Amino acid sequence: MIDMTNQMVNRINNLNVENERISYQMSTGDVIENGSDDSVLYAKVIDIEDSLRVYDGLKTQIDKTTAQNNVADSSMSEIKLSLDQIKSNLLKSLNAGMDDAARGALATNIAGQKENIFTISNTRVDGEYIFSGSDTTKQTFVKDPNYDENGKITYGGNGILRNVAVEPNVYRDRGITAFDVTMYNADTAGDGEQLTFYEDERIVDDNGYEWKFNSDKSKIFRYDRNGNITDDSVSITKIADATTTKPAQYQTDAGEITGTTFLQAKHNYFDDLNIAVNALKGYATNVDGTKGATITSDEADELLRQVLDATSQQYDATNVGHAELGGRNNIFNIASERIQSKQTHYNILLQETNGADLSKLAMESKSLEMTYQALYSTVAKMNDLSLLNYLK
Repeated sequence: MIDMTNQMVNRINNLNVENERISYQMSTGDVIENGSDDSVLYAKVIDIEDSLRVYDGLKTQIDKTTAQNNVADSSMSEIKLSLDQIKSNLLKSLNAGMDDAARGALATNIAGQKENIFTISNTRVDGEYIFSGSDTTKQTFVKDPNYDENGKITYGGNGILRNVAVEPNVYRDRGITAFDVTMYNADTAGDGEQLTFYEDERIVDDNGYEWKFNSDKSKIFRYDRNGNITDDSVSITKIADATTTKPAQYQTDAGEITGTTFLQAKHNYFDDLNIAVNALKGYATNVDGTKGATITSDEADELLRQVLDATSQQYDATNVGHAELGGRNNIFNIASERIQSKQTHYNILLQETNGADLSKLAMESKSLEMTYQALYSTVAKMNDLSLLNYLK
């Protein structure tokens, strides 16, 4: 009797274990819970889940990048609209018979467009400045503390694009920098050529690295992506001293630019807008950006023509930058689709590897229920067995 009772208890414990397995599989949809259930299958599941986590992380990062790219794309479109407005106003300013009041109104309009471009260029997404280069915590353009007097706006970022993973250990450049947004090439030079540039222009090579003056301004040195000076240098010579309205001008020495190095002198378009606003008000613009001496109408027209030409250059440069942005954005759009496909593949593989057969589990559950009922019925009948009942 005691032996039979122990057998019954043992059978009930086995049924409880089986019930826990079926309950777990039905609630989670997974075949195994612990590595000890099936070590080979568990290793496969862990490998698939690791791959899924990698691609889930990549998808999150690419989704964020796509959002930034979309904002950058719309921002570039807005800047081009502002450039169109500025160009239209400059053309109006050169019409014969334009009086001082009308020119003053155009100056106000251009100043407003300048503020608009400044604001758009400082666009942020998720707290990151999208046109600042590798350090997105730095404000893209910064106004001088004496901005009301000199109208100076300076680029605070660099020319190095941020890299974003599109596959495990595969990275692509994201977006564009302000060098491609509101700073056009005043001059360019490749192998065997000479670069001519003003002291206040920024020198950038085709890899986005910036080149800066040494202490005596006899050379420019390349700086790496972390802002550290390197040994790469190019000798330069001053070819024109600074004047009241023009910075000093320099030129690279003959034969100094060699190999694959390609240098660009980036001119800050905000400086041109400052000149236009002052000229419309009848003033020259000093080197430091402040209002200079009064000028004649003809002198103002000459300055406005120069700014009009600079605006055309800036529009072309912005258009090229916009096209480059579109090309890079497309890379991430394709990467997003590819990653979604891989996520789907791994989810299907995980289901096939560790997915429970719910139909089979339903039948096992029903069978288990019937076994429980039969077993407890037997136990109940055994409890009724006694010598007294037997004698009856």
